Amino acid sequence: MFEYFVGLRYLLNRARVSLSIISIISICGVMLGVTALISVVSVASGFEEVFRDKVLGVNSHVLVMTYKQDDFREYRDVQATLEGYSDEILETAPFIFHEMMIAIGSKVSGILIKGVEPETMMGVSDLAKYIIAKDDAERVAILEDLHYRHERDGDVPPVIIGRVLAEKLKANIGDEVRVISPRRGIVGEHRYGPNNMEPTQNRFRIIALYDSGFYDYDNRLLICDYKALQDFFNLDDVVTGVEVRVKDINKTGELRDAVTPLLNSNPGLERFKVIDWQDLNRNLFTSLHLQKITLSVIMLFIVIVASFNIVGTLIMMVLDKQRDISIMKSMGASDGMIMRTFIYQGMVIGGIGTVLGLLCGLGVCELLTLYEFELDSTVYLIDSLPVKLELSVFLTVGLGTLFISFLATLYPSWWATQQSPVEGLRYE
Repeated sequence: MFEYFVGLRYLLNRARVSLSIISIISICGVMLGVTALISVVSVASGFEEVFRDKVLGVNSHVLVMTYKQDDFREYRDVQATLEGYSDEILETAPFIFHEMMIAIGSKVSGILIKGVEPETMMGVSDLAKYIIAKDDAERVAILEDLHYRHERDGDVPPVIIGRVLAEKLKANIGDEVRVISPRRGIVGEHRYGPNNMEPTQNRFRIIALYDSGFYDYDNRLLICDYKALQDFFNLDDVVTGVEVRVKDINKTGELRDAVTPLLNSNPGLERFKVIDWQDLNRNLFTSLHLQKITLSVIMLFIVIVASFNIVGTLIMMVLDKQRDISIMKSMGASDGMIMRTFIYQGMVIGGIGTVLGLLCGLGVCELLTLYEFELDSTVYLIDSLPVKLELSVFLTVGLGTLFISFLATLYPSWWATQQSPVEGLRYE
């Protein structure tokens, strides 16, 4: 305890105003470094979480498809196999996915059209929750209207489009749009009509809008009944694939590896490929993760630079207290006691700076969350700056900063033990 009280007395000594100011500057340096690190990591984590939620909100967790396009006829048997395989699988549903074009009047835009099964749409994705409606009852009614009743003559298939796309096309609920296929004259078994040519276009009626908050989807994705697309392309009962929703998204890799051999009974002649959400969006999430690591390392260097203030402060303290060090040594103080005296001073500076930095970082994150800093959705794909507060981040940053502060105290404290008592008392 002797070392602690001596170190604290040196730190709070008002006789040396210059040293007190330098100590305050050191505390501020550590505080700003920790604040920057907390803020950047929280924002990067927010981006990662929001993109994951948006992607998984529109898409399912696992997709089962065939290697040969538009040749998935046994999809109902695959659904039955998957649903009976494990309780981890919550829902399965067929889907059709194509790249198309949409036109209303003279306005034309490239789109992705997705045919879904309306009755299972709420079970396999969160897209139904993004439908703009007064309440859930109205959303259920919209999904009921989404059914394609192809037995009726002259029936115009219903479709749900994104809010951003509707604004771009100046389209409203109830309007009819033309969906155009760019593919013509592609011959294939069980695929096209008598003339072996795909239909060029078909009319669809807008029954609702959705707003997922993810610009890339809201600007391009259309949702309709998959049976309408089967009629559009003159297909038999064929789909692109089967969507699978699971309980734990962190176990999709294990599920993928388990069901792939289950569905492919002939090794070497695999018919089905199973893709989970991480495989489907690997480039996106890898770039986000690398960006988070890079920014964290850059901000960590700010903390390391701030810790050099502690080194300078302690060296000046040692120079100022040479006489006291000599007296303590002449009275029997060991080198360990001298080292601990200055280590305590450095740790107090680092500890105060760390605590203040964590509090300021929390305050910055709360302000960003409260005021919802706007972003250009055409660039960042989302409309506000996301922030994710994690206790593990605060603990890691706090403990890491304290460890860096401890390392910064070692050299000045060791240097203090090398001071000769004779040199310190020579001119006294």
